[in-house]
Amino acid sequence: MIVRRAIFQDLPALHVAFAHLVAELEQFRVVEYPRHDPQTVEDFTVHLAGRVGVDPRLLLYVACEEGTHALLGFLGGEISERLLGYPTRYGAAHWLYVAPVARGLGVARALVRLACGDLAAAGITHVELGALTGDDQWLKRGWAPYLVHYVMPVSSIAVAAAERPLVPEAPAMEPAPALDVPEPEITPPLAAANGNGAAARPVVRRRRRRKVRRRRAPAAPKAEP
Repeated sequence: MIVRRAIFQDLPALHVAFAHLVAELEQFRVVEYPRHDPQTVEDFTVHLAGRVGVDPRLLLYVACEEGTHALLGFLGGEISERLLGYPTRYGAAHWLYVAPVARGLGVARALVRLACGDLAAAGITHVELGALTGDDQWLKRGWAPYLVHYVMPVSSIAVAAAERPLVPEAPAMEPAPALDVPEPEITPPLAAANGNGAAARPVVRRRRRRKVRRRRAPAAPKAEP
């Protein structure tokens, strides 16, 4: 196996390999964004044609079979810069593809080893890559997730950000004080207490009348003989 930096003459084979990569990834996409079509493959080839052998920031490598020079895989990325945060320069890995017949033979590792040498020579200390939603293979390989990208159409964002009428709050009022206590209402029982179906008559206790003692008038004095 021959592993080297890509040259302009590799573009036709890279064009075909990238088309296979896109077709394979489309089978596992959960979110259809960004969209890919045949024009995407053409744009990929045109993009590389203007940078291979010219742009030192481009990192593009191929692995070929020794006898037939058939393309077994390729690795592509670039050296990018961020405005805020450190490191300001980092390696951005974009594409990694290995032909199905060559998988499990160490093709990807050989491509990565060559890329790591160029990154170290350029003073790059870290590499960043993106993965499809639900693809946890990089987490299992020891890569640390540090950022999640979300997408929404502008029309949906506008609806979510639309002004909502403010509902005026009711003025706070002091609670009304408690006033009169209503008299309890005495209702007849639903069933008789004696069990015969008729309500028992209430027992009325009569009050005893107090006897008023009348004072007797004093007797008239008797006349003496």
